[in-house]
Amino acid sequence: MSPVSVHTYIEVKTFYALQMRLLDALDIEGYAATFTEDGVTDHAHRGEKVEGRAALIAGANAALPRYAGAAVRHWNDHYVIEEVDENTLNVSYCSLVTRTDKAGNVTFEPTFFIEDVLVRVDGGLQARSRTIHRDEPSPVAIAAAAAAREGAA
Repeated sequence: MSPVSVHTYIEVKTFYALQMRLLDALDIEGYAATFTEDGVTDHAHRGEKVEGRAALIAGANAALPRYAGAAVRHWNDHYVIEEVDENTLNVSYCSLVTRTDKAGNVTFEPTFFIEDVLVRVDGGLQARSRTIHRDEPSPVAIAAAAAAREGAA
């Protein structure tokens, strides 16, 4: 994997900053517009695939009640950006979502590993696909813990 240019890195980080602000503001239409018309979101951990902006909007609107009375923030980091060609980027990153209630109490959603394909459309970036993987314990860590328990017994 070769590093992307500084310009591309800034372009990608700016795309996500703006996209997540739309999502956190619950601007579903604006968020959906950051995807291509035929964009796909695959919640791999739930086996739920959403295809196209209309389906994305419908699914996001259905989820709105779970965020009532809370400020939502998506905290994304650990970006790996690969340039496939001049118009396509593969981007993977980790995500933490928090919800803050009126009293200032913060709750955490499960953490996720996300894989996106971004494409350039009319001079800007849009998500063509997003695959969301819910974090789970590593099989290596599970095996090490089991071995440690056996050794202690």
